[in-house]
Amino acid sequence: MTGDGASQNRRPPRLNHKKSRAGCQRCKARRVKCDEAKPACGGCSRHHVPCIYLTNESPRAASTEVSLSPHALPQTDQVQLKTAINQVLTPPTNNDPVTADDILDLPESRQRRMLELRLWHNYVTVVATPFHTQAPISALIQIWNNHMPHIAMRHDNLLNTIYAFSATNLLRDAPDDEQLLTAQRIYLSLALREQRAAVIKFHTQAEEPDSLCFTSIMMTMNAFGSLQERTRQPYKPPTDMLRLGIGACAMFEEALKSARKFPASKIVTFIENQPFFCSIPRMFDEEHRGPFVGILGPRNAQGVYEDSELWNAEVREAYEYTLSYIGTMYTAVLNEESLHQICTRICAFTLYVPKKFVDMVEELRPRALVILAHFFSLATKGSAHWWVGQTPMREVQGLRRIVPLEWQRHLRWPLVMSGLEPV
Repeated sequence: MTGDGASQNRRPPRLNHKKSRAGCQRCKARRVKCDEAKPACGGCSRHHVPCIYLTNESPRAASTEVSLSPHALPQTDQVQLKTAINQVLTPPTNNDPVTADDILDLPESRQRRMLELRLWHNYVTVVATPFHTQAPISALIQIWNNHMPHIAMRHDNLLNTIYAFSATNLLRDAPDDEQLLTAQRIYLSLALREQRAAVIKFHTQAEEPDSLCFTSIMMTMNAFGSLQERTRQPYKPPTDMLRLGIGACAMFEEALKSARKFPASKIVTFIENQPFFCSIPRMFDEEHRGPFVGILGPRNAQGVYEDSELWNAEVREAYEYTLSYIGTMYTAVLNEESLHQICTRICAFTLYVPKKFVDMVEELRPRALVILAHFFSLATKGSAHWWVGQTPMREVQGLRRIVPLEWQRHLRWPLVMSGLEPV
């Protein structure tokens, strides 16, 4: 291509400047030069945001992996929390995700302002509106429609997540819209970058843990919603979506502890008004996996599973914990919980599923694939919500194609639950 067409497709040049190694945390996160003024640099002063300098900062982030086991000890060390955020992956989209090196601070322009106005208007009028009818508790309606946008005005991690989530919503009706595809990728990448930076200062004021937690919740919803765009030929399990919660659970719990110190915290109100979060302490009890123990197979007289795969304690516990979580979802469906509560359970699956289980799904272990099919079959009960939609049914169909013949009998229940086979 030549002429004007080529110039329109050319990426804007990067700004060249010397790296500021002693700059504030916000400038480092935004990858812009910091003038290193104290107590607040020029950039932070101009944007009226807190300016934080760290002393004796380690040049390399810790690499120790944060366990997502539901019974793991809480991770309270700040470095471990930073590691937890760094483990969050970009959910799958039609295009490759924007990598950290590709992220540019979007230049101010009328086109950008109009795009962000479009995304914001869509969030307020379409994305958040369904909670009016699905959330019977007025406090939850206020949080989704009023408090969350208000917090986003001062916290870029939540603001950029709202933009990305709104783009995901608009892509349902315009899946080939290049502007929306680009916006979805860029704003999600920016949100991830700001989320990592926000970990550093979440103890300082009430809104910091609120923005961290609400961003995590919306990112998981966006990841699930983005599955609608993915190609399923050939079928591969959505492990990117499942890995989104690895480490995020530890961050979420620590941020929640901090939030409880502030009476004005909105995330505490959000948690206390939902039955799901109140049931977490007993979520992984043995009684919940009762309807699905057949997937684990018989035990001998000593109570040991006959299948040698389950002789490994880590493997066995990963299966048991995941089945217990799925059991609580099944109970919620039988109890006819509201659509809002069912979707909360779908959204939280990536936060509480053990990392080992995700590893086994990636290895295409038959038992793991069958259990994942059970999760998606129950997730079909949230299909009335746009970010859930027909994704669960399509995932069950895809899993059916790759589960070995000798395991197909275990798919009878999820196929019926999904409406893919008659009762």
